[in-house]
Amino acid sequence: MRLRRRISRPVKGGRASKPQLKSKKLLILGMALIMFGLIAAVYKYDHKAASSQSSDAKIEDMVSRAAKWAQDLRRKRIAKKKTHSPSNAELPVVSPSLHQKVISKDNVPPVISGYDILYEPGFLSRIQEALKPECSFEDAKPGFLGGCTSDQCKGYPTLDSAKAKCLELGRECGGVTESGDGTFQTRKGNNIQRSSQSNSQHERSHKVKCEFIQTSPPPEFQPEAGVDIDDIGTKVNGKPTIFVSVASYRDSRCTGTIESLFNRAEFPERVFVGVVQQNSPISGDKECMETSIPCAQNPNQVLCKYAKQIRVHMVQSEESYGPTFGRHRADRLYRGEYYAMQIDAHSVMLKHWDSEGIAQHTASGNQYAVMTNYPSHVDAISADGKAKWSTTPIMCNSHFEGEVLRFDSNLEVKVPNRYQGSPILQPFWGAGASFSRGHRIVRVPYDCCLDMIFTGEEISMAARMWTNGYDMYTFHHSIVYHQYGSAPGQKRTPLFWENSSRRDSRKAINRVKLLFGIPQPEGSYHTKDLKKYGLGNRRPLSKYLALFGIDFRRRKVAKNCPIVTSFKLHDHMTARMRPDGKGINYDQIPGDLFHKH
Repeated sequence: MRLRRRISRPVKGGRASKPQLKSKKLLILGMALIMFGLIAAVYKYDHKAASSQSSDAKIEDMVSRAAKWAQDLRRKRIAKKKTHSPSNAELPVVSPSLHQKVISKDNVPPVISGYDILYEPGFLSRIQEALKPECSFEDAKPGFLGGCTSDQCKGYPTLDSAKAKCLELGRECGGVTESGDGTFQTRKGNNIQRSSQSNSQHERSHKVKCEFIQTSPPPEFQPEAGVDIDDIGTKVNGKPTIFVSVASYRDSRCTGTIESLFNRAEFPERVFVGVVQQNSPISGDKECMETSIPCAQNPNQVLCKYAKQIRVHMVQSEESYGPTFGRHRADRLYRGEYYAMQIDAHSVMLKHWDSEGIAQHTASGNQYAVMTNYPSHVDAISADGKAKWSTTPIMCNSHFEGEVLRFDSNLEVKVPNRYQGSPILQPFWGAGASFSRGHRIVRVPYDCCLDMIFTGEEISMAARMWTNGYDMYTFHHSIVYHQYGSAPGQKRTPLFWENSSRRDSRKAINRVKLLFGIPQPEGSYHTKDLKKYGLGNRRPLSKYLALFGIDFRRRKVAKNCPIVTSFKLHDHMTARMRPDGKGINYDQIPGDLFHKH
């Protein structure tokens, strides 16, 4: 009921809202058809004495023209509806139940419109309340909890006051210890340790225990039946849209990243952002969708202006299991945009990054190009969004870290003028910056089940993309910049490793090894949707591993930088672009072209 009241009220200035206008048009159409019918009836009645054949022919002609007019109007309305259908990126994707059901711990919407967060009174507070865990303290047990919280082991006079402070501190506090002097202290640790003999009679501890909920993942984008995946791509004003996914883990810089996306875009009306906010509801983390002044008072703030182009998925950080958890869910916020970009929540964009990205992708001549790298540091971009130098980071170095291949940071290179703005081919993919056609998300979505892994995320995605026909390039020149570490004067951002005690990475690592053909014992890896998040069938994995000298069994990898920085890889392979521009043809390329085995 609340939704009906809100959208049916006339907007400021006396103009009717869109639903009202639509109802008026339908009413006018109906009245016009009725009038036509009455006129036809009167005409027929008044001319009975006349030649019946002549009058009937006239009436038939009138009715026919009226029917044709109504049919044409209906076609126009259907065409307009298709152009602006909910699947089109022009409209925000919002759960239809947001305003019709009470938000509760059992009903947290998986997709939330930025407009509801910023404009709907009390909406955000209801979401925040629903996400709060139920916390309680266990009965006292002998021993102490290690480590002081930020209150420096201050002694509280009562157990209740210490418990209240512990809950206020959020994730920082693991419980309360009663010290030998009869006071109570908040402690970081959550494992009770044995007290020394002198304190064994006095120290007792209460561990805090919180029950967290898991928000359901957003629904996946489903292409319309009969649509070629390569043809997916919505447009605004006839121009292609860009979806940008941002997975934020307790990151106070998330707001600035979203603002940078819209502020620095040449065509912000064509940019759509999907944010996965993984905040701790008991620690007071900064909201990604946060403005200094309420949007109702100042709607010209950047988040307010583009609120309907932002989709948000909120989940408790305590139930987040590493980088792939957030990025998998961010991919599920995609709604058919023409291009797709992935960045970190602490990024800064180049001025006109959107036009620059599209121009570079177009210059590649490859619809299956994925432009990617570890972005340059924010020191390389000026305050007004201009690059301080024209180089680009390139990905070619790597090494085995334990059982899995890890990509290394590399020097930046300047792309020669002879490549005319094209990105440069490379063997690897980086999660910090990725720009491609939107169908990459449909074909190669982030794996659902790589809990708590950092090393293994990128080589897994690289292999899956390559075997699905995609080719990895570095940007011709940087369009996104990264804040490595904390900015001067800023508090260090928490990392997902704080959840390591909640979930083991062993099964995820074994899942990656299985992807690369190394058999794993039954029950030692996650089995969910192995085919869906497995390899493609356009190219064999063996060709990828051979070309770039990757050996998972012996845990060795060849030096690939010489073939990349000399542009040998780019020149040799791009000459074999498929005629339709859908990827490079590796069929006739020998596996030992660059590295003898």
